Amino acid sequence: MSNSSRTACRCPQCRIRSVTWPVVLITVGALFLAGQYSRYGFFDLWPIILIVIGALLVIQAMVSREGHVGT
Repeated sequence: MSNSSRTACRCPQCRIRSVTWPVVLITVGALFLAGQYSRYGFFDLWPIILIVIGALLVIQAMVSREGHVGT
């Protein structure tokens, strides 16, 4: 079975799930950048990562799975 025969799910929940880790990585990068240019270091700001992950999980749980393809 080739990958071209797979159908990507485009339901809102899967779309949010697909951007979760890129958003977390961007947040980590932004925190390191903020640590360089502010009086707060990365270790002062790391709880923001937990807030971002939690917010994405809450949004993912709240959106519809209508049209979900797959298991």
